[in-house]
Parts: sequence; C-alpha cells; structure tokens
Amino acid sequence: MAYTLHGAPLSPFVRKVMYLLSCSNTEYKLNVVAPVSMPEDFIKISPLKKIPVLQEDNWYQADSSVICNYLIETLNHAGLEQLMPGSAKARAQVRWLEKFADYELAPYLTFTVFRQRTLRPIYGKATDEAPVQEALTHKIPALFDYLTAQLGKQRYFVEDTFTLADVAITTQMINLMHGRETIDPQRWPTLATYFDHMMQLPTWQALVQREQATLAKIFAAKTPS
Repeated sequence: MAYTLHGAPLSPFVRKVMYLLSCSNTEYKLNVVAPVSMPEDFIKISPLKKIPVLQEDNWYQADSSVICNYLIETLNHAGLEQLMPGSAKARAQVRWLEKFADYELAPYLTFTVFRQRTLRPIYGKATDEAPVQEALTHKIPALFDYLTAQLGKQRYFVEDTFTLADVAITTQMINLMHGRETIDPQRWPTLATYFDHMMQLPTWQALVQREQATLAKIFAAKTPS
C-alpha cells in the first residue's frame, strides 16, 4: 500500500495526521494543497473542500479525526495503539477533547491568531490585529482555563497517558506559537509546562523545526534587501 497525504503542513489538522504517520514510521508522500489555492477537482476527494485527505492507493478519506482513527485501527503499530484508551469512558473523553481542539481552539488559535499574524503576511496581506487581540483577551482565556481544569495535575489529558487528545490539542497550540504567542506561565503554569513538554517529544520536535525553517525562509525572502 502507498500513502499520500493531501494538505498543507502548517495546517494543524494536516499536522495531526503527520504526527501519527511519523511516530509510526509510516512512509508517505505529502502532496501540498493549500486552502487558498485548491485544485478545482479537489472536491472529488474532499466534498467540503477541507484538508487533509489521506490517499491509500486509489482510496481516499477526508477529515483529520476520521483519518487518525483509521490509522490507529489499521496500522497495527504500538506507538498508535496507546492513542485510543481501552475503556469506553476514556475513549469518549479523548474524542471530546479532540473535538474541543478542532472546533473550539482552532477558531481562535489557528483561524485568528495564526491566520492574521502568519498566513496573511505570507500571502502579502496586512495583519488585522483587532481580531487577534479580541481572541487573546476575551476568547482564548476561557478555553485555557477549561484545559487547565481538565489537565489537573496530570502530565497528559486522559488517564495521564499520551492519547489522540494530546495530539489534537498540541497541534493547535503549535499554530498559536507560529502566531508569535505563548501560553502565559504565570496565568496557566501547568498548561505552559504541558506544552513545553510536548515540544520536547522527538516527533513534535522534528515536525516543528521543519516548519520553523520553512517559515524563516519565506519571511526572509519577503524582507527587502
């Protein structure tokens, strides 16, 4: 079988799938598809025109959550099996936190801070700082308060074991970092420590370092000499 992942690596949803493929040592080809310049026929494999899409030979699957669960179920890799716990209640909590990351964190960490601070300048557009400050001041704090309560004194979110919930939450936090923001260690010390720990994991390190190098090259090329 041959895997192709269609999407842009700076997307937190694409990165989520890349984490699973990377930590399971699964070979794949990345076909870069950016949301702003999707091929006209992309709708054939992604009806909602969203990334990522996983291609396995001539079979296609859209949606990062569906893809991740498919990989966990089919790759038969020890590094993936732990991502979905054994008990039904723990699995439900993982799925809830993944949904929380995708639908509550993403609108502000990725589609506001990251989009305004990083994506718009990449495409030659001016940053609108007003929605960024609105998100940082009025939207994100309540989300981080909730995550802090869910984390408690654990190292990981569900049963103190690294799961798909951690992958989904961390990938959104990475986009906040790419948007030149940090998790305030004074206000959310356990959450800041959690993210620092995530960034020490080898697979996250490899993915993030490559992205940071890419961003550095892009912005260097845009800087007048």
